[in-house]
Amino acid sequence: MGYLAKRLAALCLLVALFPAQAKTVAVDNAEALTAALSQAEAGDIIDLAPGRYPGQFTVSTSLTLKGQSGAHLEGQGSSVLIINASNVTVRGLYITGYGQALFGKTAGIQVMPGTKNLLIEHNRMLGQGFGVRADKARHVTVRHNRIEGDPSLSMVLRGDGIHFHEVEEGSVSGNHITEVRDGVYLESSQSIRVWDNIMGLQQYPLHLMYSEQITAWNNEARDVLGGWALMDSKVVELHDNRVENAREFGILLNMTFGARVWGNWVANVRNPDSQDLFDGEGKGLFIYGAADNEIFRNHFKDSEIGIMMALGGEDNRLYSNAFVNNQIQVKYLGENTVTWNHCGMGNYWSGYDGWDLDNDGIGDLPFVPNDDLDRLFWIYPEARFLLDSPVVQVIRYLIRQSGDQPGGVVDLHPMMAPPTSDLITKYETSL
Repeated sequence: MGYLAKRLAALCLLVALFPAQAKTVAVDNAEALTAALSQAEAGDIIDLAPGRYPGQFTVSTSLTLKGQSGAHLEGQGSSVLIINASNVTVRGLYITGYGQALFGKTAGIQVMPGTKNLLIEHNRMLGQGFGVRADKARHVTVRHNRIEGDPSLSMVLRGDGIHFHEVEEGSVSGNHITEVRDGVYLESSQSIRVWDNIMGLQQYPLHLMYSEQITAWNNEARDVLGGWALMDSKVVELHDNRVENAREFGILLNMTFGARVWGNWVANVRNPDSQDLFDGEGKGLFIYGAADNEIFRNHFKDSEIGIMMALGGEDNRLYSNAFVNNQIQVKYLGENTVTWNHCGMGNYWSGYDGWDLDNDGIGDLPFVPNDDLDRLFWIYPEARFLLDSPVVQVIRYLIRQSGDQPGGVVDLHPMMAPPTSDLITKYETSL
């Protein structure tokens, strides 16, 4: 390579490493914003002054769109801000006026397919549809936003706070999400991290469908229909999350495989309509057709049912959990004998009346939460009025005296004291 060719190559490298200085464009009305977006070059910064910006706006260039305090994008019922470019940052905007999303993808911020490297942070969104919706995108970060739905709508008619569909390698953190359908909904997505979010007054704070390699930790939810819903997903890490005052469940594993669920705190799952519904009681943990999951060091307390298992959910490892003051500790309708132990470690069950003569922290008698009569009454709930009759009590006594081991759940190594963790200590002392 000659001297001039080398100099030209070096110059091209410098241009690539140090592009032209990006310009900042200040706007103060909707027309100016539309013009700035259409004329922007890669790397530009568009700075919105306080004020109202009615309309719909599209980002088609790699840029930063940031608002000063009081910069308000005001939609007209459709999506308000559409991102159709990669390497885009949206920061500090107040976005309202996006309409219902039941039959479409209407969102405060709508991310179009094929985009990547997006950062959405420190915004506030208020509307009926999705707060942030991303489809077939990559490297999407949504953090430190406040997203609110419309409580005048039925919950099923609202959009999700954050909705990822076929998104790869994203993160959702530090958001405050209320009065939406689902707080964070991940469908057919992979390699997503969800942490430090606060959610309430919605269906499910985290809802997974057909997703994999999802990690969720240190999220908090209260006053929700259900808690952490893992459906038809695999390779999920769910740990150190908190949910309380749910109606249906605290944690749901529905056709989910290869998940690790640990260190979570679930309290007060109660359904006020449970008496009118078959299997309508609030469940701390609900395992439905899920297998090969590891569930340990969780705390389930003060719920109608501690754990319910159905439709072939026997093949899971469940140990070192605490089931405290639940009205029914275990509800299992199957006929198999299921042992919930791992390496000599069982679970803690309040109300266990065994003893520990060798002081090793493990009860000397197995814990058998249910017998055949329990399952009979669950299958035929119309006979519940007989539960406390003297005849039933005599039959239970005779079953126990017979020494026969009924089918169902057995904990061979029940713990004499509940496991402890920093999260459990924090939440217990906060009550």
